[in-house]
Amino acid sequence: MASETDLCNDALGTIGQSRITAIDDESTSANHCQTFYPMLRDAALTLTHWTFNMVRIELAQDVTPPVFGYSFAYTLPADTLKVIEFNGANVDPTWPYYDWMRRASFSIESGKLLTDYASAFIVYLARVTNPDAWSPLFYQGLVAQLAGKLAFAIPKDTKKGSALLAYGTDLLAQAAAVDGQQGSVSPMRTDDLLWGRR
Repeated sequence: MASETDLCNDALGTIGQSRITAIDDESTSANHCQTFYPMLRDAALTLTHWTFNMVRIELAQDVTPPVFGYSFAYTLPADTLKVIEFNGANVDPTWPYYDWMRRASFSIESGKLLTDYASAFIVYLARVTNPDAWSPLFYQGLVAQLAGKLAFAIPKDTKKGSALLAYGTDLLAQAAAVDGQQGSVSPMRTDDLLWGRR
C-alpha cells in the first residue's frame, strides 16, 4: 500500500536524494515535499475527469438562501475540486429556450452552489489523497512531476527538473487517455442550434 510519504520518497529517489521518514518529519526534503506536493496533486486531479475521483451526490439545500440572484444555495462537499455536472448537465428540452437559460444557470461561489433549482444533483471531482485509489499511470506521472519540482529546489538542477516535469506531463496525458477508455461511450450533448434562430 502506497502512502503520500512513499510517493515523496519515489520522487526523491528519482533525483538521487535520501529518503524521508514522513512527509512531516521537518527535514529539508520533507519541507520541500510539503510545499510542492499538495498543489501538484490537486492540479493533476483536476486535469481531466478521472474515474477514480468522480463522485455523484445529491446536495442538501442550505437553510439560508442567497441574498440575491438565485433562489437556493447548496454547500459543496469539503473535498470538491471541480463540479463537472449539475442536474443532468443543465439540459431539460421540455422548457422553452429563454426559460431554460434563466433556470438552468448556476454559480459556484465560496464553496456554495447557487441556483434556482429546488434540488441539486452533481457529479464532482474529489480531492482523493490516498495514492492507492489512483491509477498506476497517474501515480507515476505525479511522482515524475514532483521529482521535477524537487530537482529545481534541492540539487538545483534545472535541466533535470525541466526534463522530469515534461516526462510527468506526458505520463499524465497517457494516464488520462487510458482512464478515458473505461465505460461506455457517452454522446456529446449540445444545445439545439435552432434555439439561436428564434
